[in-house]
Amino acid sequence: MIFSFPDSNQLLKMVVKTVEDLQEMVSRLEQQELDCQTGGGTVPVPVYCELLACYLAMDPPNLTQAKYLMQRVPATVKQGEEGAELVKLWAVGKGMWTRDNPAVYAALAGPWSSGVEHIMAKLEQDFRDRQRKLVGESYSTIKISDMALYLGM
Repeated sequence: MIFSFPDSNQLLKMVVKTVEDLQEMVSRLEQQELDCQTGGGTVPVPVYCELLACYLAMDPPNLTQAKYLMQRVPATVKQGEEGAELVKLWAVGKGMWTRDNPAVYAALAGPWSSGVEHIMAKLEQDFRDRQRKLVGESYSTIKISDMALYLGM
């Protein structure tokens, strides 16, 4: 049985501005993943990458789903050359999971493929905004060096 999936570029045309846009994209990508697996085929690496990027870019980030996704990705994909971007995306997720802001900002540094570039730009902006809000609510005075760590500067 042969399945036809939208080209990654077709999904890119969907502008990611709101959480609802991300949720819609997640639904489409999860369905693609299921269709590939139930059809006896393999899931294309860009589907994994885009889905992981969407989980991380949710507000709040869906780190649990991101972790489960990485557990079900075959080891051969993660170790292969094609999976390099997926591993880099997961480095962002691990940094978020452990609340290691410098690691998050280091992992967010591109370059990213065209399939995840716009999602990662949104993630970086939203992450920085959340950190700025957290600092504003938590501190009345803060060292510049500490502030720079929180904001990745």
